[in-house]
Parts: sequence; C-alpha cells; structure tokens
Amino acid sequence: MTDFNRDYYYGRKKSNYANYETIDAHEKFRRVIHFIRGMELGGRYLDAGCAFGLLLEKVLPYFEEVFGFDISPFAISKAEKRIKEADLRIVDINEHLPYEDKSFDLITALDVLEHTTSFEHNLVKLAGKLKWGGYMILSTPLNSWPRKIFGFLDRDDSHISVPDLRTIYRAVYSSNLKVVKQETYTSLPRYMRLPMVPAETEMILRKVGP
Repeated sequence: MTDFNRDYYYGRKKSNYANYETIDAHEKFRRVIHFIRGMELGGRYLDAGCAFGLLLEKVLPYFEEVFGFDISPFAISKAEKRIKEADLRIVDINEHLPYEDKSFDLITALDVLEHTTSFEHNLVKLAGKLKWGGYMILSTPLNSWPRKIFGFLDRDDSHISVPDLRTIYRAVYSSNLKVVKQETYTSLPRYMRLPMVPAETEMILRKVGP
C-alpha cells in the first residue's frame, strides 16, 4: 500500500498527483463551497482526509469550529502551517475515529474512503459523528464500466476499496442518511466534469430521524 508521505503528494511515487500544492482549491471545491454558502451552514465541521487543509482554509469563515484529520503525518504538518485555527489530528479511520457521536453539522469525505480498508464500514462510522439534520458531502471513484475500460489511467495504488453504487447506497441507508443530491461524472481537465459517465460520484447526504 502507498505511504502517504512527501513522495505521494508530489508525484514521486505512484499516485494521481503531480504536485498537490498546485491544486486550485477554489475551483476544485467550488461546488462544496457554493453549497455551504447557499445553505448558510455553520456550527462544527469535519473534513475527513483533509490532506494539506486546502478546503478547510476556504470554508473556515462559515463555521464556529473546524476539524480535520488525515492518516498522513506529512499532510497534517502542511495543514498546520496553512490553517492554525483548525483542530487537526493524525487519524487512521480504519482503527479509530476520536470524535463524539452526533457532534458535527457537516462532514466532508472527498475522495478519501476508497483509500481505506472498507469503504462501507468507514462511511457508516463517519455518519455516526453527524448530528441529526446534519449534512455529509461524499465523493469517490466508482467500480463501474468506465473504470473497467479506463481503470489503467488511475495511477493510485492506494485505491484499495473502490465501491460500486450498490455498496454506497447500502451504507447510506443503514446510516439514516438521505440522498439530497447526486452526480455521476468523469473528471476532465481544469476541474470540469463530463456528466452521466459514471467513473465517479459526488453525493450530498443528510442525516434524518430519529
């Protein structure tokens, strides 16, 4: 399995990055930022797999408290320099998730759970940290026909738990999550998307009940 160290984020090992720091965070995360603004979300926010804190930095003004975790000590060290206001931790979600249940108003898990040993189990675990009425924004590559054809283009050998839609839906419904919005697409250059070609999906989910 890939070590999530400097080489991983700067394209020196087998990964999908050439240089993570060159990502245009405003463009890459613009749909997430637009949703947060439009819904006037606030309260407590957690970014799962926060890497260098690029998204945390963009949405900091909208929340009273922001939290982020990553398995990579190198990534967290970069995030700590970028955003000092956040509660940042080195966490392996496969082993534990050191947050209180039902404690967050928003959780983002953007292209992270496919790196874990069980996409389904860890999605359920994350959902347990959401307040009732809270939102989760989830994105992941899909185990679908485009991946079967073009999967060789995925250079990231840490994608060890790529789900199909059935797996995602099973975890979503067992976690009392409701699908508010879903897109399937293939990523194109300059952060554009080719719709309806299901190589990847992004979902906005809401925790309903009890």
